[in-house]
Amino acid sequence: MLPTTVMDFSIILTVIGGALGIFYLIIAFSLSPKKNISFKGKHVLITGGSKGIGKEIAIESIKKGANVSIIARNIIDLKETCEELNQLSERLNNGTKAFWYSADMTADYKTIEEVIRESEEMCGHVDILINNGGISTQKIFENLPVDAFEKQIKLNYLSSVYATRAIIDKMKERKSGHIAFVCSAAGQSGIFGYSAYSPSKFAVRGFAEALKMELLPFNIGITIVYSPITKTAGYERESQEMSEELKLITSSFGMFEPSFVANEFVKGIENGDFSVNIGINGWILGHATSGCSPETNIISAAIQILFNGIFRGILLLYIGHFNRIVASCQRKKR
Repeated sequence: MLPTTVMDFSIILTVIGGALGIFYLIIAFSLSPKKNISFKGKHVLITGGSKGIGKEIAIESIKKGANVSIIARNIIDLKETCEELNQLSERLNNGTKAFWYSADMTADYKTIEEVIRESEEMCGHVDILINNGGISTQKIFENLPVDAFEKQIKLNYLSSVYATRAIIDKMKERKSGHIAFVCSAAGQSGIFGYSAYSPSKFAVRGFAEALKMELLPFNIGITIVYSPITKTAGYERESQEMSEELKLITSSFGMFEPSFVANEFVKGIENGDFSVNIGINGWILGHATSGCSPETNIISAAIQILFNGIFRGILLLYIGHFNRIVASCQRKKR
């Protein structure tokens, strides 16, 4: 026979294990339901779809059998990308089509709505909306023109609100659809130089989280990708004007190809994931800043419950490193 103390310890472990099992079972039933979706035969509308991540999402959508509408300002870029998409469709022989529409996503709601209605006349109702329009403005707070904050909110946040508002009624009527947002790691943590950009991306995150809860009864899915530093023409222009502090801070992270980010994003949409984080740093940041964010994956939920304290410690080390960079650069300026 086992000693009494060993038996008591075994009983305690059994009780704890059972309690944890029940706890995780309750958590599993409390998670937001996943809504898997296929791109085949769907109408995918992408704002900011003429280049960068948006263009790569359009390419992935064509490959998966979707008809694609892209919206952006630059007509030359739109025509070139649309031609490339239709050539891809011909090579794949999958019967898909791509169409382009020129619009300023910082315009008023009526303008955005009219463009989206025009796309629906060509391809039918929008099944998947990709809110990708946006740009990053980075400078020290007092060096930013005051209107930079308004411009960032208009393009990075309100453009998503307007596009979503234009398609939401029909999605609710059909009780079908998916709305996706290209956010940023700067929408999870504010850092030096992004006092205009980060708030606009935090707004996108809050918008997506609120919509997720509102649209559950209507079978409409929500996905948000927190894109890392991505090798786009926009980032290359931005990097030429970066302060020393921001260059050193961003060098701590890897740079990703837009095709990789787009591929991960599209997979997340297909899987019905709410959050899509890119790379190991993005994975840690996403879990550590999960807070009250919806979760659709039981494994991710378990990781957050068990390890977020450790992830928080890792992020504090990063923040301390960034603070030292800022202090060091400031000393050099004196």
